[in-house]
Amino acid sequence: MAFTFTASSTGSTLQTGNISIVVSPNSGVLSATNMMPGDTVEAVINVSNTGDVDEYYFVTADWKPSGTTTASLAALLADSLTVSVSASPGSVIYTGKLSGLIDQPPSPGHALTLATGNEDVTFTFHLPDTVGNAVQDTDITLDFVFVATA
Repeated sequence: MAFTFTASSTGSTLQTGNISIVVSPNSGVLSATNMMPGDTVEAVINVSNTGDVDEYYFVTADWKPSGTTTASLAALLADSLTVSVSASPGSVIYTGKLSGLIDQPPSPGHALTLATGNEDVTFTFHLPDTVGNAVQDTDITLDFVFVATA
């Protein structure tokens, strides 16, 4: 005769979380005119975790030509400008060319926990002394895009 034992687990639940970030200010954070070789400019954006779970986020700079600048000249400027992106306190998200600021940092992204709540993200742009005349009178506009994930 075989023995049989049965056990039950009841009352289990599943619940989803809310992933949400807010950036402030959400427009007009950088205006640099008449940049010359060697110049550096900064912009600061505050990122807040407004969800109900710990999150990660990625940063992208979406740039394009402005005014009479052609797409190829805008690309040359984006390849010439260096940018450093850091989150307070002192966490480096990206350092490199503006043209490479796409979905940074690499996966899983930059952590923004509920305990932290919010942090300032500083963008530092530098036009190197070695840049040539090809980028003179070149204008670009850019949007800073933040994407949150869990």
